Amino acid sequence: MPSFRGNAHTDTFEWISGADLINSAHMLMGGIDLDPASSAVANSYVNAEHFYTPEDDALNEQDWFGNVYVFPPNYTYFWDIKSQRWKRTRGLSHTLISGYALWWRTLKRKWLSGEVKQGLYFGNCPDMIRYAQDIFDFPICFLKNTPMLRRHYFEDGRVEAKNTCSSFIVYLQPSDGLDNYTQNFIDIYSEKGRIIT
Repeated sequence: MPSFRGNAHTDTFEWISGADLINSAHMLMGGIDLDPASSAVANSYVNAEHFYTPEDDALNEQDWFGNVYVFPPNYTYFWDIKSQRWKRTRGLSHTLISGYALWWRTLKRKWLSGEVKQGLYFGNCPDMIRYAQDIFDFPICFLKNTPMLRRHYFEDGRVEAKNTCSSFIVYLQPSDGLDNYTQNFIDIYSEKGRIIT
């Protein structure tokens, strides 16, 4: 799947989280153990201990663990009954789901199971407010400024700084010391936007 690369993707480039977002994520979680929707180039900026590329198929094949940072790809997926796998599609199916929502559901499920200690979900799709209203069950920051991201072009390897659209960050805290972790999120992100807890 050559077009499914990096953190958020098209056929010709991938979006990579900007320095401010990454620095804040490291500060909040004490480091990033896993970026499950990444690439080698993206991880040179994210600096996760482990990362999965599209070829690793993190939605179907891989374990998630520790402190996880997710900036999801934006494709639409469907559940293929025959192979029992999520597959990317541009077609029509009664089981279509937004990629943003699917990666959120996966993060939440693995956090609830205890595989993920804490998770940070960066979304630049305002429609998530419709797709996944359970994001409001967790501390969330609606960023007041459109974040500066990086755009990595596959053809020539160049990386450019670009603004994205309205964005938000959702925090799934460790189960022990919930209030302290929530306050830490507020302390770090309140200057970046409106916090809802």
